[in-house]
Amino acid sequence: MSRGSHDNARDINSAAPADGPNLNRRTLCVRAAQLVLGVAVGIPPATFGAGVGESSFQPIGGLDQWIDIRGADARNPVLLVVHGGPGEAQWPVAEMYRPWEKAFTVVQWDQRGAGHTYRRYGVRTPDVTLEQIAKDGIEVAQYLCRRLQKRKIIVLGHSWGSIVGVRMVQLRPELFAAYIGTGQVASWKESVNMQFELLRAKSRQEGDATAIKQFDAIGKPDPNNAQQYFSFSKGLRAAMAPPDQAWLRFLRERASALLASDREDFQNVLDGMDFSAKQVLPDQMKADLPATARRIDTAFFLIQGKDDVVTPAKAAIAYCEQVESPHKDCIEIPGAGHFAFMTAPAAFLTELTNRVRPVAIARGA
Repeated sequence: MSRGSHDNARDINSAAPADGPNLNRRTLCVRAAQLVLGVAVGIPPATFGAGVGESSFQPIGGLDQWIDIRGADARNPVLLVVHGGPGEAQWPVAEMYRPWEKAFTVVQWDQRGAGHTYRRYGVRTPDVTLEQIAKDGIEVAQYLCRRLQKRKIIVLGHSWGSIVGVRMVQLRPELFAAYIGTGQVASWKESVNMQFELLRAKSRQEGDATAIKQFDAIGKPDPNNAQQYFSFSKGLRAAMAPPDQAWLRFLRERASALLASDREDFQNVLDGMDFSAKQVLPDQMKADLPATARRIDTAFFLIQGKDDVVTPAKAAIAYCEQVESPHKDCIEIPGAGHFAFMTAPAAFLTELTNRVRPVAIARGA
């Protein structure tokens, strides 16, 4: 079930007291003073309460795009989640982010072509490209700075979202106190080659004659041949870390429940993923961050599952080590894979709170 309204902005101050119909004179005076002060200095009402919780469509990049803001204390650093997929809106698993909301104000954003935003425009959604989505992300960051009275925010990119997030901080580093990558893309070519070798070795180990014949016929994969890649990578799921496989089973079960309870909403997530994947595949295939994004002018954190084979951990760590930034931390989580932020939640949140948060606050978050 969606947590946001489809057609109307919803603004809930979760810390506001539930007053009865009759407020006393002193309470009214305090409320009036707060309202006047807020208008005078441009502070949003959420600042006065302990927490913030709101969902709305905002004009971003010429489209209405869905943004959800949740946190226990509006004074905390703002952390914008740039989802992967492509098109994998995160509100269906919103409960996984609840623990984060104690130390951060967590923002979910359905990118153009994804989730609630896809529902508004469907297959008519224009300009679903890396460059435009990154520019949209910058507008989202600017909106959050205004809305929550922040100088800078933190951005976290997962998988496809890590390409978007890196591009965002390249274009406007002054908006971001820190970048966090997980399921971090390095280069499409490296991922293709590493996955090919992994799956070829697996087929030989298992004595799968049909697969061995397919890999031998390819010999050396062509990273520019998408059809070839999708033909040999079908077995990748079976090679993923056990926690990743368990997470994907959970998502399949969750999908069945969501389709039963909220078919239209969740169908838009599925349709948006299919639509987005086709639109941004050319940008994914061009990705080569070690060549195009070595200089990052904000704090750079990698929190990578050590057993990630989707965006191979070896390539992600190698990219992190090449990055030049004012502050850098390359972190691996043992036993976790591509979805480390979901499957190793305690370890991941520890890194966010103990490593990222202090640096981000010191840098203006």
